[in-house]
Amino acid sequence: MTFRKTLAALLLLVLACGKRGDPRPPVPVIPKATTDLLVTQRADQVILSWSYPALTTAGKSLTDIRRITVFRYVEALPVATAIDPKPSIPASIDSSTPQPILLFSKIPQLPQAQFIKLSERIDSIEKANLANATAGAKLVYTDKPPFRSSDGRPVRVTYAVVTEGATARGEISNLAILVPLPVATPPAGLTATAKPEGITLTWQEPKTSVSGEEAPIISGYRIYRSAPGETLNEFAAPINAPAARAATYTDTPPYGEYEYRVTAIASEDPLLQSNASEPARVVYRDLIAPPAPATVTPLVELNAIRIIWEPVEATDLAGYRVYRMEGVGHTDIRDTGAAGTIQLVPQPMTETTYLNKPVTLGIAFRYAITSVDKTGNESAKTWSDWIVAPKTP
Repeated sequence: MTFRKTLAALLLLVLACGKRGDPRPPVPVIPKATTDLLVTQRADQVILSWSYPALTTAGKSLTDIRRITVFRYVEALPVATAIDPKPSIPASIDSSTPQPILLFSKIPQLPQAQFIKLSERIDSIEKANLANATAGAKLVYTDKPPFRSSDGRPVRVTYAVVTEGATARGEISNLAILVPLPVATPPAGLTATAKPEGITLTWQEPKTSVSGEEAPIISGYRIYRSAPGETLNEFAAPINAPAARAATYTDTPPYGEYEYRVTAIASEDPLLQSNASEPARVVYRDLIAPPAPATVTPLVELNAIRIIWEPVEATDLAGYRVYRMEGVGHTDIRDTGAAGTIQLVPQPMTETTYLNKPVTLGIAFRYAITSVDKTGNESAKTWSDWIVAPKTP
C-alpha cells in the first residue's frame, strides 16, 4: 500500500513538470534617431533644437529616456583656402553670403561615419534635467564653441545628438552644421511710431560685433512683434520675410497695443543673429479720418440760417461737427481767420441738417462741416459760401 502511494506521487510530479522552452532575452527598446536637429547662433551662443524623442525604432511610444548626449566637431578653415584673396564662388551661392560661409562652401562636409570617429562628447542632458531643457515640443541646448581657430581662422562646427533609453542607445541624429560669425550687438534706439499708414519702426545700425570688433557682418534685420510684456523665445517667428535691409520698417497690424524688438542678422540659413534690441511699445489705433462732406449749403430762414450737407459713407462714422465763421466787410467779405471759427455743437450729430438760430441780422456768415469716426478722427472742413441774414424780410 505504501509502495502504490509513492508511485502515484511520482507520476503526479512527472506530469506536473512539463518541458520548458529556452528562455528568450527581452526585446531592447531602442529610441528612434532624431532627424530634425537644427542649429542657430544668437549673439555669442550656438543654440541646438530638436523634437522631443517620442518613438522607438519599432514605432511604439518611448516612455523612458535615460539621457541625451551632445556631440561636436570643430574644424578650422584650411590655411590655403583662408588666405585666398579671390576665392571662386559657386554660381549657386548668393553673393551676399558672408565670406567665411562662402569659403567653407568649397570644403566637403564631414560624412556621418567620420563625424562619429572625430567628434567629442561635450555634454549630456540627463533624465532629471529633460524638463528644464524642454520648450514646448522641442528640446533646446546652448553651447559656446570657439568662433575662431587659435591662429584666427574661421571654423565650422558640426553637431549631433544621441538618445539613450533605459536599455539601449539610438542611432546618431542628423548632422547640424554652422559657421559661426561675429554677429552684431543688439540694435539700439528702437522707436515705434503710430501713423495712419501703419507703425513705423526706426533703429540705429550696430557698429560693433559681440566680440568687440568694428564693422560686424549685417545682412539684414528681423522684426519681432509681441503682446506687451511677452518674452521673446528662441522659436519666435519674425513678422518680416525677407529680412529688412535698411534700419526702418513699417508694420500694419490689427489695432491694439504691441511691443517690437529687432535683431541684426548675419545669415538667414542657418540663422545667425544678434540678441534682440530693447522693446519699443506702441498703441496702434485707427488714425485715418473719414471723408469730408462733398458740399455744404446755407439757406436763409426767419431769424435763422439752416445748413444742409451731403451725407458721408463710412462704416465707422460717428457723426458730424458744425463750425461757423463771421465775415468782415459787406461788399468784399473776408473771414477773421482761424481764431474766429467757433464750434456750434458740442458732440458729433448724426443728422445732415442744422438750424443756426438766432443769428445777427445783416452779418455775413459761412459754415463748415466735418465728419468724425468712432475713434475720434476728424475730416477736413468743407466750407459753405458766405451768406447774410437780411435785416428786412
